[in-house]
Amino acid sequence: MQLVPFPCTLVTFAVWQQGLILASGNPKQVSGVADLANSGIQMVNRQAGSGSRDLLDRALAGAGLSGENLDGYQREEWGHLAVAAAVASGSADAGIGVKAAALAMGLDFLPLEEERYDLVVPNHFLSDGPVQVLLDLLRRPVLHRRVESLGGYDASSMGVQASVN
Repeated sequence: MQLVPFPCTLVTFAVWQQGLILASGNPKQVSGVADLANSGIQMVNRQAGSGSRDLLDRALAGAGLSGENLDGYQREEWGHLAVAAAVASGSADAGIGVKAAALAMGLDFLPLEEERYDLVVPNHFLSDGPVQVLLDLLRRPVLHRRVESLGGYDASSMGVQASVN
């Protein structure tokens, strides 16, 4: 499939983990999305249209559930850290988000999926100075370590290039 009418290069950025952000120690013993339908579990969601919300909806459908069965499904937050903050404050037992947000708030995390993020660079910009600086930066182990230190990120292939069309 051709996305644009000119040759491009795909540059790997990083892979991150998305899943359930859970209260520290997982006191409600959530072991999967099906447990979100258990009585007494209050959740917090991401906004409609977000990738995290889509992931949750797909996982729920796979478990034979819909959001209508979950307490708090309609409660929406506009960011991973906002979801983690709701769980950390005790106003929710679980929420959908990235591992880095859970770790930043000292919470537990149950992975559901990994997502890869890439940059698409039109080939006619590849030799431009600022693009070369960016590509050089992406290949530096120090940046890989910093990104991975956030938790839940794999930057081992960061900066790897592949032609896409």
